[in-house]
Amino acid sequence: MNALNGWLKAVRADGLVLARTRVAGPWGFAVQARDAVVFHFVAEGRAFVRQADATTIELQAGEMVMFPRGHAHEVAYSKRGRVMPLESFLALRDGVFDSHPEATTLICGQFNMDQHLALPALRALPQAVSLRAGMEPGSSSLSDTLRMLRHEVETPNFGNQIVVRNLLSSLFVYFIRGWADAASPAANDWFSALRSPQMTRVLALIHEAPDRAWTLVELAKEARLSRAAFARNFCALVGEPPHQYLTRWRMGIAAQLLEETELRLGEIALQVGYRSEFSFSRAFKLARGISPIQYRRAQRNDAPARSA
Repeated sequence: MNALNGWLKAVRADGLVLARTRVAGPWGFAVQARDAVVFHFVAEGRAFVRQADATTIELQAGEMVMFPRGHAHEVAYSKRGRVMPLESFLALRDGVFDSHPEATTLICGQFNMDQHLALPALRALPQAVSLRAGMEPGSSSLSDTLRMLRHEVETPNFGNQIVVRNLLSSLFVYFIRGWADAASPAANDWFSALRSPQMTRVLALIHEAPDRAWTLVELAKEARLSRAAFARNFCALVGEPPHQYLTRWRMGIAAQLLEETELRLGEIALQVGYRSEFSFSRAFKLARGISPIQYRRAQRNDAPARSA
């Protein structure tokens, strides 16, 4: 799936472990809504994940839950157990390992990414996704990754942070890959579009060459469909018109270039398909709410806080 490869390469989910603990007795914490993909993995014991207006999820050993759009939720030792704010729980429990034989071992974390860039995929996912990974060596790539992740966060050694970051990146890829493989073509969403030969070809071309001056006629030709049929099918599957998806992708790549390079605006404009700095700046402000210069300045000012 070249379209998925290009998407994963650009989105670059940056994983972060929020908590690792082995806790017994009454416990619980509340996670506020955030612009990140949040996950909880139960390595042993069990936990209950509660959401407003949704069925409570019980997690057994070897199971995990992901919140693709960072919805607010609670995690506790029982269906009705009391909770405290996540920050308070972390201050008391992060890195603390209870020796009680019936304790629950939890690893919680999040994936930070450009929410604008990732939106078409994230909105195709349920509010919460529960997964059975298992803990037996070799049972699956996901289970092996989680087993190694647990070892790294519980066993201090040099290079732990580097290994954990790489494992979390792999964890996100396995999650997205698994969902894409299991997606029903009848679902009519971004993942089912990846299983349509016409749509996946177009998505791959957009992902790989945002600098090309794509027109609706050219994209329809690549899909081997009439312009009307292509526009209708693309919108139905991906959730937005082709030009809107193309602009979203271009602005996501531009945001990365603004944050990570010293390229001038005119150079960035050419790399994302705009012939002038003015037209690029206008498109970027319409998509992101601020000008490219303001965005670059804000990202540079936030950099020390993110690296702390």
